[in-house]
Amino acid sequence: MAWRLAVDIGGTFTDVVALEEGSGEVHLMKVPTTPEDPSRGFIEGIEKITELGGVLSSDVAAVFHGTTVATNAILQRRYSKIGLVTTVGYREQLEVARQTVPGEFGDITWWVKPERVVPLELVREVIGRINVEGKELTPINGDEVRAVALEFRRLGVSAIAVSLLHSYRDPSHERQVREFIREVYPECFISISSDILREYREYERTNTTCLNTALMPLLSNYHEKLSAELADKKITAPFYIMRSSGGLAKAEEISRQPITAALSGPAAGVIAACHFGKLSGFEDVICFDVGGTSADICLVEGGQPRMLTEGRVDIYDVKTPMIDMHTVGAGGGSIAWLAGGRSLKVGPESAGALPGPACYGRGGELPTVTDANAVLGRLTTALAGGDVSLDYARSETAIKTIAEPLGLNLTDAADGILRIAIENMAAGIRTVSVKRGRDPRDYALIAFGGAGPLHACYLADWLGMKKVVIPPSPGVTSAYGLLLTDVRIDAVHTAVQREDKFSAAALEQHFLELQTRVKENLFSEGFNSDNIELQHFVDMRYGGQAYEVRLPFLNDKSSTEDKLQQAISDFHCSHQDLYGYSYEGRELVELVNVGVTGLGLLERPKIRKQKIAGKSPVQAMRGKSQVYFPQTQGRVECPIFSRELLVAGNEIIGPAIIEQYDSTTVLNPDWVARLDEWGCLVLSRHED
Repeated sequence: MAWRLAVDIGGTFTDVVALEEGSGEVHLMKVPTTPEDPSRGFIEGIEKITELGGVLSSDVAAVFHGTTVATNAILQRRYSKIGLVTTVGYREQLEVARQTVPGEFGDITWWVKPERVVPLELVREVIGRINVEGKELTPINGDEVRAVALEFRRLGVSAIAVSLLHSYRDPSHERQVREFIREVYPECFISISSDILREYREYERTNTTCLNTALMPLLSNYHEKLSAELADKKITAPFYIMRSSGGLAKAEEISRQPITAALSGPAAGVIAACHFGKLSGFEDVICFDVGGTSADICLVEGGQPRMLTEGRVDIYDVKTPMIDMHTVGAGGGSIAWLAGGRSLKVGPESAGALPGPACYGRGGELPTVTDANAVLGRLTTALAGGDVSLDYARSETAIKTIAEPLGLNLTDAADGILRIAIENMAAGIRTVSVKRGRDPRDYALIAFGGAGPLHACYLADWLGMKKVVIPPSPGVTSAYGLLLTDVRIDAVHTAVQREDKFSAAALEQHFLELQTRVKENLFSEGFNSDNIELQHFVDMRYGGQAYEVRLPFLNDKSSTEDKLQQAISDFHCSHQDLYGYSYEGRELVELVNVGVTGLGLLERPKIRKQKIAGKSPVQAMRGKSQVYFPQTQGRVECPIFSRELLVAGNEIIGPAIIEQYDSTTVLNPDWVARLDEWGCLVLSRHED
C-alpha cells in the first residue's frame, strides 16, 4: 500500500489528510496549531494520522505541505537581516518605488510608503553595467564585490539580495556577483533577481528579490527541521510544498525561492474547491474558505481560478505567479470589540490557536465569532471529533462583555456579532465579484474551512445566492487540495515587441529557451517526457499602458504568426471583460513577456462515487437542539444530523444542523441540503 500525506497549517488548527493511492481510502486529522513552532503541530499531525490509519513509514509515497510560515514572517516583519547589492546609481530604487497610490481615489494625503525590506544603510552599489539590449558596458569588479561581501559579514548580514540593472536581459553579471560573494562568504544565503523574476521593472524585481532573500534563512531552517523530523520517523518520501500559483515544488526549491509560497495554504483550498465544484456540476463558483483567523475568497469561472502575475502580501507588492484571492479578517476566532465603548466591531484581530475562543477553555476570555455561534446554539457539544469540548458558560461570560455595555441580552449581542462578521465576509465577496462587474447571484458558493459551512447559508441569504456546495471534508479541504495538483515551474522572460514590428524568429527562440529550462528542471525532479505538460503564455498590453494581461499562447503546430493573431484577438476580448473597454483597431498591441509553465503530472487520488439511495436521512439523525435564526426571530427546535451517516440522495429540509468530524453545516430555514453521488452537500433555496 502506498499512502500520500498532506498537511496544511492554519491559524487555529493543523489539518492532515492521509490517502491510500490504490483504494482511495482517506483518513482525516485536526490538531491544534503551534504558532511558536509550526513544525510541532506538523509532526504531531503526522504521528496521529499514521497511527490512526496504520500507515507504516515505508508505505508513505509522498508528503505534501501547505504553509503560512512565509506569510506570517512578512506580516510580523520577522525575517533575517539582509543586504542588497545593486548597480551604481540605483541605491534608492526601493524609495523611489512607484507613483501609484493605493485605494480607489489615490489619496496621497494619508499614504505612507511601505517600510523597506532592506534599510538604506545596508545597500551597496557595485560597478558593472549591462544596457537595455543586454550588451556589457562595464564589467563587474570582483575585488569590489568581495569587499562588499566581507563588510556584510562583519555587519552580521546573513542573506544578500542581488538586483542589477537590466539583468533580465543578461543575468551574467548577477551570476558573477553571486560567485564572488560565495568565494569569501560561502555560508551566506544569496538570491539573484534573474533567478527570482526575469522581467523588467526594477522596483518590483528588486523588492520581490529582497523579500525572497529575507525569507530564505527562515524557510530553509523550517524545511530542514521538517525533513529531519520525517527522517527520524523513517519517512524518506519526496517532500513537496504548495506554491501560491497552485502548483507544487520540492522543499529544497522553496527554500531557494520562498516568496513563491507566500500564499501556499489558501491556494490548495482553491484547487480542491474547483475540483469538487466541477464534480457537482458547478464551474462558475465563489470559493469561501473560513478558518480561525480569516476568510479567503476567490472567484472562479469555467472551473479555473484567475491567475495573477503579481499580488500583494500585506503592505508589499510581490511579483510572482499567484491565484487571485482576497482575504478579509473574519474567521471563527475573530474578536468582537467595542470602538469608543459603543460601536460594535468584529476582527481583524483573532484569538488564534492559543488561547483561542473562550468556549475552547484554553484561557481565552475575549468574545469571538465562534463564541457567538455557540451562544446561538449553532455549535453543539464539541469540535474535531470531540477533541475540543465547548464550554458554553465561558462563551456566555465573554459575550456579556459586549451585551452589558450595549444594553442587550446575550442572544441579541451574539446575533449582532454574527451579523457584522457576515457583512465583513460579504464585503469580501463583493470585492471579487460586484467590483469586477460580476453578480454573485450567478455563482455557486463553495464553502469550506472549519467555519465556512457554519456561515454559508447565512451569507448566501445575505447576498441572494441560490446554491451552496459543501465538499466532503470541508474542514480539511485545503489539505486535500494538496493531493489534487501537480509539480509546477513557471519561467518568464521580458521580450517587448510591438504588433507592427513582430519577429516570429525571436519569439520562437524565447519559447525554446524557456521550454528547455523548464524541462530540465522537471527532469531533475524525476519526471519524464510522458508525464510533463507544457503551457505557453504571453503578457500583452496596449501601447503606453503600465500593466499587462496574461493570455495563453497556443502550443501546437500552427504558425507563430497565426498563434500571435489569436493571442491578440484574445487580448482585446480579455481587456474588454476585465476593464470594460477595448481599443481594438485603434491602438497597437505590445507583447511584453513570454513564458512557459511546466507541469510534472502526478496521479490524481481516486474518489469513491456513491450509489444514489432514498431521500430520507432518518438513519443519520442523532438528536435535536434549540437554535436561533434571524428569520424566525427566536430559537427553534432543529434536528441534528451526522454527515458521516448520510448516503447519496438523502435530503434534509432546513432548519437543521449537520455535524461531521471537521466542520458543522448550519442549514437555514427555507433551504434544502442534498448529498450528491460525489459526497458533496448541495444546498438550495427551498423554492428553487
